[in-house]
Amino acid sequence: MTAGVLARSARAASGLTQSQLAIRSGIAGSSLSLIEHGKREPTVATLEALLRATRHTIVTVPTVRSDAARIASEIGEAITRSDEVSAFRRFLQLADNLASERGATRVGLALSEPSPTGSERWDAAIAALCEYRLKADALPVPDWVTRQVGHPDSPWAPRTSDYDIPADPARVPVEFLRRGILIEAETLESI
Repeated sequence: MTAGVLARSARAASGLTQSQLAIRSGIAGSSLSLIEHGKREPTVATLEALLRATRHTIVTVPTVRSDAARIASEIGEAITRSDEVSAFRRFLQLADNLASERGATRVGLALSEPSPTGSERWDAAIAALCEYRLKADALPVPDWVTRQVGHPDSPWAPRTSDYDIPADPARVPVEFLRRGILIEAETLESI
């Protein structure tokens, strides 16, 4: 996760605007904007000030894998380009990342609340995936995950090609079904 994604995620999770965070942290609004958009790398002290102002802290997770917040950002970029296939590939990468880690490291990959992707359905799918992978090992589920309710009355499956086969609801994990996301468990397994 980049410092910009971390700062933006913490701000969003706290419900603050950039202006409010700038005032609380003592960091200039223009600097905050540059940091959040990846145009400027903050010092550790600046990042700590931003996080303190949002009541967050830095936690180091021993992994080289991208976390949910970073992948959500990449999914958002793909959505902006109307590239559903890339969005789905990034989603599957998150599935692999979470499956590859155990214990606290797996929790760490799901700990930071992602910024919205621009699609409530993708946001719900990311939350469902994190919940699915964490519950598989009886690990704690972050609050942001349970707040993502999706659209259970309007089921959705990501479109990845012209040859997509509709998901069988009997094969969709409950964490996805209750959010209206139709992705079969088998799809989430590494190849």
